[in-house]
Formats: sequence, structure tokens, C-alpha cells
Amino acid sequence: MKKIIPLLLCLSYFFPVFAEDVAVVSFVKGEVTWSGPKSKKTGEALRINQVLKKGDKVTSKDGTCELQLATQATIRLAKFTEASLEDLLNPKSRQSTVKVYTGKLFVKAHKNNKAQNKLNIVSPSLVAGVRGTEFIVAAPSGPEEDSDLDLREGVYVNEGTVAVVPDKKGKEVLTGANEEVTLDGATLKKQILNEYAKEKMKIFEQFKQLKEENYQLIKEQYQKNEDLMNEMKGKN
Repeated sequence: MKKIIPLLLCLSYFFPVFAEDVAVVSFVKGEVTWSGPKSKKTGEALRINQVLKKGDKVTSKDGTCELQLATQATIRLAKFTEASLEDLLNPKSRQSTVKVYTGKLFVKAHKNNKAQNKLNIVSPSLVAGVRGTEFIVAAPSGPEEDSDLDLREGVYVNEGTVAVVPDKKGKEVLTGANEEVTLDGATLKKQILNEYAKEKMKIFEQFKQLKEENYQLIKEQYQKNEDLMNEMKGKN
């Protein structure tokens, strides 16, 4: 323990903690765009190492991307998926919320994530509260859909446990490893994970988590840029 304390003090010196956590784009392939409350344009191309904040929306067209939500989790948008960052480690609740409108999300909660840091994935028909590590959330398809990822609306769990609630007010269904819940009308139907979904879970093997220090460096540089821009605006 005596060896760990100086290291933590050193890290806190070089990587100060800011009030607002961010998401970092860790992977982009193909056509993916973003927009947000502070962006002047809509549909700007998403870039690797780009910082996203609460309220930003990401749309994958003929492409995919991965977003690291602070050091809490990594999510991958499949093709033709639209999602927004509703909250990022809210200072009071320590909760992050991602809203997926259409398409599919692959979610990997990092194993070093503190238990009190909660993550909810909200779709038009259900809420998935993360209690485990790896799962897929399938929302309704939009005008276009990924023909290589044909999954019914629901939640598909590879590892851990996910608490699924229909329409934010229904009865909670705990879904464990190698299980799935799909919508059957207005209710959830739980069963063993189908072989097709299990095969798609292999994508999690490709996920790469940003190291804590790399995340903090990107976040710190972003904060410096923001402060500089605000200072320049104040002089004009």
C-alpha cells in the first residue's frame, strides 16, 4: 500500500480531475457523423480521439465506431445506428445514460468500473441497467438496417447480468450470461441466447480499452482547448 499511494498522488498531479466527464472516440470505420448542442453544423464527420460530451448525438451510416464513456464502458454502434449521450457519470448519481433510437449497440462495461457507477441504455421500448460486462441492445430498425446483424428488438447478454425493464415502468427481468430477452408485444420474453447472437458476440474480442492515463491526457487537452477558446471569446 505504501508503494501505491505515491503513485496515485503523482497521477492526480499530472491528470487533474474535472467536474464533467467525457466520452472519447476510440475507433471509427466508414461513414459516421455527430452533432451536438455546441456544434455549428449537423452531420460532421466523427474522428478518432474526438471528445464527446453530454447531449452529443452519433449516427453511424455505412460505418461503425466505438466510444469510451469515461473509464466506465465502451460502446460500439453497429451500422445504421443512432444514439445520444444523455448523461456521463452525473456528479450526483454517478450514472451514465445512453439513448439508442435505432439500430444496435454493443456494450462492454469495464471490469475496473466502480460498482457505484451505473450505466443505463435506453431504447424506445426498454431500459437496460448494466450489472455485468458484455451485451447487445437491439433497438427498432431505421429506414436502413444492417443486414449482417439481424436481431429482434431486445437485449442479448454475453457476460454478467443486465436488468431489463420494458417501457421504463414494467417488471424488471434479470438477464444473465448466455441469455436474451426480446419484446413479445408489450412484455419481455427471456430465453437461452440463440446461436446467431452468440456468434455476433465475438466482436467483443476486438474491443480495446483506453488506458486511464491516455483517457485523462485526452480529457485534459480538451479542457485546455476549451478554456483557451473561452478566453479568446472573452477578449473579442
